[in-house]
Amino acid sequence: MIDMLTGRKTWLIMPVLAVALAGCGSSNSTGEPSAMQKFGNILAFQSTTPPPVDQLPKDAEDELICPAVIIADGGAAIRAQTGPDSASLRHQISIQNVARECKATGPGGGFTLKVGVEGRVLAGPAGGSGSHTATLTTQVIRNGQVLARRASRVGATLSSGQSGADFTHVEDNIVVPPGSGETEIVVSLGVGGADPARRRRR
Repeated sequence: MIDMLTGRKTWLIMPVLAVALAGCGSSNSTGEPSAMQKFGNILAFQSTTPPPVDQLPKDAEDELICPAVIIADGGAAIRAQTGPDSASLRHQISIQNVARECKATGPGGGFTLKVGVEGRVLAGPAGGSGSHTATLTTQVIRNGQVLARRASRVGATLSSGQSGADFTHVEDNIVVPPGSGETEIVVSLGVGGADPARRRRR
């Protein structure tokens, strides 16, 4: 996929439809970069704004196709609640935006991968202040076989009276070996991670 930022690196920044309590993002009418653009710029350039075009890196891996990012079915959000109805919801942790960057490591299709996730913690009617976390699992799968797997705790701490808070997490330097066949990046919130048989492209 052609990079929207540089025209060279293979990038994908996509919104994930929020579920339940998640709110909608807003566009900036002043010409400033959107939240998603800033997030992608941080992953690519370690800054919220990209460098001038004449300072962008000249990459040799123009032909590298970075795999698609997929959210596992049921893995876009996780809830904690005390009962079956919405009034019993304590909090919800959800994935809102994802991005990835691939860098070729040599001939044969091997590459290193950086995956970023933006999410949000929202308090429910039965919720309150405190630290709310969940396990974020990132997997690279080729032809049904897991090539790499990372699991990290993500979330945020809500103060008294606070309805929600954002979080950002980046998994860096994931090594993907050369090989043939369809390769996918699967991210999921939960305990066990993404089941390759239960995933959907976002």
